[in-house]
Amino acid sequence: MKKSHLHNIKNSGFKTPDGYFDAFDERLLKKLNVKKEMASISDSGFKVPDNYFETFDDKLQARLKNENSSTKVIKLNPWRKVAYLSGVAASIALLLTFLLNSKGQLTINQIETASIENYLIDQNLNAYDIASFLNEEDLIVDNFVSSSLTEESLENYLINNTSIEDLIIGK
Repeated sequence: MKKSHLHNIKNSGFKTPDGYFDAFDERLLKKLNVKKEMASISDSGFKVPDNYFETFDDKLQARLKNENSSTKVIKLNPWRKVAYLSGVAASIALLLTFLLNSKGQLTINQIETASIENYLIDQNLNAYDIASFLNEEDLIVDNFVSSSLTEESLENYLINNTSIEDLIIGK
């Protein structure tokens, strides 16, 4: 609501039930009388036996002694035994894993090239990170230049990996 229209409001928004102020005096006096009657009552209606608080400590101590003697304590397994057993189980599982995988040695030639490329992309490696894994023998120029391309392999590559539009436009 805009501030300029605030002076036009005729209703406050609060409403009282019909006949609220007609019987208000009677209801107020009834409540005041009830409060006076409640104040005149000195007894709450609850009674404590004689000497209850003086003998309470003795009764409580006697009851606690009886309960402690009848309770059986069940000793739980200490955590050291559990840790020892879980360590043995983990070592057996590790031993079985090595024994089962030693039958078929995985070599770099068995891994797909796409898997290696995906791994390198996921690791966010840059050229310096990859170069740190190579030694001088891997970086000899002859290793890169010695591969020769035949016209047939070049033609197959262009047919499979390019479109006519790419060849015409000449990116």
